[in-house]
Amino acid sequence: MKVCCVETALLPAYIREKTAAFTENIFDIIPDNAVCWIERKQAEHDVHYRQLIPYVLLRRHDGKIACYPRHGTETRLHGLYSCGIGGHIDETDRAISLRDTVRNGLCRELSEELSGYCEKKIMVSYRGIINEVQTETGLVHLGIVYRADCLDGYIPQPAAELLGMKWLSAAELKTVRWELWSELALPLANQ
Repeated sequence: MKVCCVETALLPAYIREKTAAFTENIFDIIPDNAVCWIERKQAEHDVHYRQLIPYVLLRRHDGKIACYPRHGTETRLHGLYSCGIGGHIDETDRAISLRDTVRNGLCRELSEELSGYCEKKIMVSYRGIINEVQTETGLVHLGIVYRADCLDGYIPQPAAELLGMKWLSAAELKTVRWELWSELALPLANQ
């Protein structure tokens, strides 16, 4: 399976060399024609490319954020909690523009990870970029952060990969042992 990537060298140095969250718009930084599609097996270890990962913070009408213990396919993150729903963008998500490609991947991931997902009951808004250069995982991924606000009292239920999902208030979020990406992304939730 091929996944959506961008050459690491195309990212501005202040982003690619730092572990941080950025409010810059990824779609202003990466032109549509800069995207490449690489076999995931290769991309997972090739630091010359960053896999683009939609990373969605799901927020309920009362402001609580969904979080879940990591126990999916990414074994390097087991034992930590995540507030980000998302994953790789694959070739079935490909569209003419990068923005539409990312949106397709985001919607597919939400439909896979939320039982009974209803796109019309969620308002998705772009929040920023997360990058980390401290781990092997971080060196080959770039997070594209969105917030998805549940509308009209809609509360989606987790599918298997989000088993253990719970909704936490701002105070409760401070008590959790987060994966690094969630730590970076949470401040973007209220941008």
